[in-house]
Amino acid sequence: MKVNLSTVYLEKALSVANKIIPSKTPLNVLEGVKMEVSDNQLILTTTDLENEFKAFINCEVFSEGSVIIPSKELFKIVSKIDYPEIQLELEENKLIINSLGFKAELTTISEGEYPELEFGDFEDSIVLNSEDFENAINYVVYASSYPEDSNPVFAGILFEIEDNKINFVATDGSQLAFYSLNYKGNKTKGDSYKLIVPVKSLNAVIKELNQEVSIGFNQNSISFSYDTEYGKIVINSKLIEGNFPEYKEVIPSKFKTSFNISRKPFLNAIKRVSLLSKSKELSGVVIFDISKNKLVIESIESEIGKAKEELVISNFKGEPLNIAFNSKFLEDMLNKIKEDELKLSFIDSDSPLKCEVENKEEFLYLLMPVRISAVV
Repeated sequence: MKVNLSTVYLEKALSVANKIIPSKTPLNVLEGVKMEVSDNQLILTTTDLENEFKAFINCEVFSEGSVIIPSKELFKIVSKIDYPEIQLELEENKLIINSLGFKAELTTISEGEYPELEFGDFEDSIVLNSEDFENAINYVVYASSYPEDSNPVFAGILFEIEDNKINFVATDGSQLAFYSLNYKGNKTKGDSYKLIVPVKSLNAVIKELNQEVSIGFNQNSISFSYDTEYGKIVINSKLIEGNFPEYKEVIPSKFKTSFNISRKPFLNAIKRVSLLSKSKELSGVVIFDISKNKLVIESIESEIGKAKEELVISNFKGEPLNIAFNSKFLEDMLNKIKEDELKLSFIDSDSPLKCEVENKEEFLYLLMPVRISAVV
């Protein structure tokens, strides 16, 4: 095996490939990237036994072959090379890396034990604009429990695929985020799917998206394929088994209090006030004191001090309210949203906040309040 290829292209492919490599594994082979050379392409493969990454990189081939190399070590080396072209050559049990005056050797991993995964046939598929798909994932992913997986269902995102529409939903039990998109594709008319897709694979998918992403699926697996500047990428995943919560049942239909607020001042005020929200029992909790035309955000007084900030609100309707929330959850959500005009709606101090983007029906966010009466 011997090839010449772009250093940048190899670096970019490896950066995505490493998102699939497991952080801890007793199987040494899973820390490797499988490299196969065939038909003027270098094919990279990584897996964690649930997800699989493949990149097909255009290159100059001198001889074909295959090898498994420690993936993260290879990436560290390639990312430090300044010369635009790199040569990879297999000599016995060593991969020789040459670039201008630089040379390195990496010991290979035995190929015999590398796993081959089966994902089945992907008979149904849809196509999404890459920017729209990336936005959809970013608008909901923070509400999942990933990387925690005490409940695996919460470490995934629900893809609810219906005729011409796909809903993305994530929750960790305390918060829920929803985003909806229209699509084009070949899904069997009349069929609907509810697929729980691992966040781990989605984080890899959205790293190098370009124009369109094709999504194939069946009842057990899902596949994402798209073109990049250096070649095609395919990411396959086994779906998470389990029952996703009936999220529509927890979205309130009526609210007693609502108002509009600008996102950036709201986010910045929460960041500032939460700096002093260091109560031993309720660290990071902020209190909303809502009244006509203003929102006062306060920290819980602790031994290091307290803080509060007053914000102007608009379109206030309903009754004054005092309610507390986890500031980290709010910051994560507000950092992902791009639009600036938000509508916040409330029922009472024990019911969830609903956040919507003004004039954007495809997104909503729910957050359960924190009960502070027993502590404060």
